[in-house]
Amino acid sequence: MDITQTSDTQDSWSITDSCRLIANAMINPQNSGAQKTLSLMMQHQLENLEVALMQPVPEHRKQFEIPADDGLFDYTELEPSELCDQCMALNYALMTLHDKKIKEILAFILWERFEMLRSALYTNCEEAV
Repeated sequence: MDITQTSDTQDSWSITDSCRLIANAMINPQNSGAQKTLSLMMQHQLENLEVALMQPVPEHRKQFEIPADDGLFDYTELEPSELCDQCMALNYALMTLHDKKIKEILAFILWERFEMLRSALYTNCEEAV
């Protein structure tokens, strides 16, 4: 996939696919030195995505078909300790950031993670019985 295309030639689906690849590269330990560059690439793609999401759905995307699992991500449910780590990181970001919009968004994500943590804790209790 060519991530250098302009937003005029990409729709929100192709931009999202590009963001998935960048996000996967960002978490790869071998890419830790390139994380800032990857984050800048992601920011550019997300800006393109924001514009693309305001456009009408392209004709070739109207026949909705969920793509097959490409194996890029592990969909295994997170352990409570992993969710706790994510909550701690999100809370830290909330304490250190000053941008009101970003803080509001992160607070919502933090709330979602706590809901996931709550659900994981109840699931673990049911499995233990």
